[in-house]
Amino acid sequence: MIKNNFEAANSEENKTDIDAVKATVLAVDDNNDVLLLTTHTLESYGIQVITASNAVAALDVIQQRQLHLLISDIAMPEKDGYWLIQQVRSLTNPSTRKIPAIAFSGCTEEKAQSKALASGFQTYLQKPSTPKELITEVAKLLGFACKNSLAKVGNYY
Repeated sequence: MIKNNFEAANSEENKTDIDAVKATVLAVDDNNDVLLLTTHTLESYGIQVITASNAVAALDVIQQRQLHLLISDIAMPEKDGYWLIQQVRSLTNPSTRKIPAIAFSGCTEEKAQSKALASGFQTYLQKPSTPKELITEVAKLLGFACKNSLAKVGNYY
């Protein structure tokens, strides 16, 4: 669980040693400030970011675009992040259904992390967090996704 503030992403001390792959990430949150900070952080590493302000719009994007990673808030009005990940995990397209996903939430209940992981997210980050914590988790999951896609086409990693 993350306890630090989500701070400006440009600080060199907060950057990790990753080489951003050509990746497209969907960030979903009903809080525009969180979307702006997440976008700024990821774009500073060369990652393309698409945003959605609700789960229904996010599902539409997921079905129309090739994405490498999903970052979703849990507590959103109407349809929440749990609904979104359940919809994604039930899609028929295997590459879309298996997209790596981060639950990026302000939920403070004790079981929020285990519930998010059991719902289909690979990682849980509690808001607020630092850009370094966010980009570290993104890098881990993008690396995982890259290894899987390389294995599928028979390349060596």
